[in-house]
Amino acid sequence: MIKPDQRVFIGVTDPISKEIETPESVYELLLTAAKYIPVEQLGSTDDCGFSPFAYDISTAREVAYQKIKARLEGTKLAEMKLGLS
Repeated sequence: MIKPDQRVFIGVTDPISKEIETPESVYELLLTAAKYIPVEQLGSTDDCGFSPFAYDISTAREVAYQKIKARLEGTKLAEMKLGLS
């Protein structure tokens, strides 16, 4: 059970995959999560975070930026659909 003072962040992008998520795929994940998590307590994040670019070649900087952009845009779409903005 989620306590009233807690916030739940779900991972909506995969930092290891080179495939770039779309804002629409992020939006769909958040709408699904909103069926189970109160929207006031729901947040989005990357699945695990991105490794430092200087030491890790698994995710190129530009790919990481595109994934983050998709997360932000998809989250904004979900906020509008759920009446939060």
